[in-house]
Amino acid sequence: MGLDSVELVMEFEETFGVELKDQEVVNIYTPRMVGDLIYSKLKATEEGVCQSQRAFYMLRKAFLEMFAVERKSITPDMRFRYLIPKSQEKEVWERLRAAISARSWPSLVLHLRMSRLLIAVGLAIVCMSIFVTIFISLLGFVGGIVIAFVFLWITNKLTPPYRNCISSQFTTIRDLVPYAITSDNMTWTREQVSSRVKHIVMEQLGVKESNYTEDSRFVEDFGMD
Repeated sequence: MGLDSVELVMEFEETFGVELKDQEVVNIYTPRMVGDLIYSKLKATEEGVCQSQRAFYMLRKAFLEMFAVERKSITPDMRFRYLIPKSQEKEVWERLRAAISARSWPSLVLHLRMSRLLIAVGLAIVCMSIFVTIFISLLGFVGGIVIAFVFLWITNKLTPPYRNCISSQFTTIRDLVPYAITSDNMTWTREQVSSRVKHIVMEQLGVKESNYTEDSRFVEDFGMD
């Protein structure tokens, strides 16, 4: 059995900004094999440069080119959101991603008011179904729940064009560093890839560091389902 944990594969893809195809991971059994596969997809280097530091430098350069700010004011903890007009968040967000050539980047979200409106409508449908249940039948309740889920599914499919706001969880430049690390301009050593693979495996599978080796098997040694 190969690396068939969808969550683990998605975490690798998100962290490194690469695509791991099903036919590539089906015969992957150990962290070392994962590291070799990921490393083959990245820009390699023999220099041990700190990725987080390099990612910050790329972000700082992008912010200097896009905004009228002083170089010394751009720190990892600088709150960047005040620099971006609300009406231009989508445009600026896409330009920022392009400026650092990030392969993985945070998605935009709906405006808070629209999100609240959709949630309110969904809750209203559920409440109405409960009312129908009390006064009519269980069938009405089940129907209401189904309608509510259908409503949420439809809104999820139809709202992407209206997702033009930066998520509130991204406030400082430090929050963007993990995404800047996926830049096409970022270089990696094999040791750096191994270190991040180790961190992901331990976190996702709950493996203790004392039990981790690169040649341990995901299923037999780490108990991966």
